[in-house]
Amino acid sequence: MKAREFLAQKDQDVTLRNLIKEPLTASELKTLAKRVGGPEVLVAPKQRAEAEGLAGDELLAWLAEDGRRLRRPIIDVGGKVLLGFTNSVREELEDELSE
Repeated sequence: MKAREFLAQKDQDVTLRNLIKEPLTASELKTLAKRVGGPEVLVAPKQRAEAEGLAGDELLAWLAEDGRRLRRPIIDVGGKVLLGFTNSVREELEDELSE
């Protein structure tokens, strides 16, 4: 996994959770959604069409059913939550970890 390797190179302790085998609960997702700007942000890009029309608690329940529906990885560093591992996320991590 690219994110795991990146964080290891930066000497960061990593807590792993396989979201496919151990999906986040609706309650955990609700808390996470508040931190990232809403439950819509948590939906994996390839799942957006399937999630269309869902919102709020209904969307959170749908996400909780299958960890594949979430944008992954979910990286919590310095109290900031980043979703996915795009170039912009990598740059944000570089900035966050160099402070």
